[in-house]
Amino acid sequence: MFIKLIRSFSSAHRLPHYDGPCHQLHGHTWKAVFVIEGPVRPDGMVCDFKVIKKLLDDNLPDHQFLNDQVENPTAENLAQFLFQKTGAALAQQGLKLKTLEIWESDNAAAIVEG
Repeated sequence: MFIKLIRSFSSAHRLPHYDGPCHQLHGHTWKAVFVIEGPVRPDGMVCDFKVIKKLLDDNLPDHQFLNDQVENPTAENLAQFLFQKTGAALAQQGLKLKTLEIWESDNAAAIVEG
């Protein structure tokens, strides 16, 4: 069974290898869309949404400087980093992260599938 959760976080970054305005420090309110796979438990749920929302939020870089965690924090690199990080946390709960979409604006996203 698949479940989908949407979370958001705000953070700042700069793109050190970009020749343009995004080379300068700036910020986004990012949207993260998680598709998670797991078996339906006897209680009828894959997981408790309240518990999984906290797990996801605890692994998102809210109000942080992304360059401290990802050397070149493009949407693509951030998506890969967060896919690995949250995927590992979900695996400890017996769940698998199938897809992560990282939206830096209303019309631009990077998608990782695993």
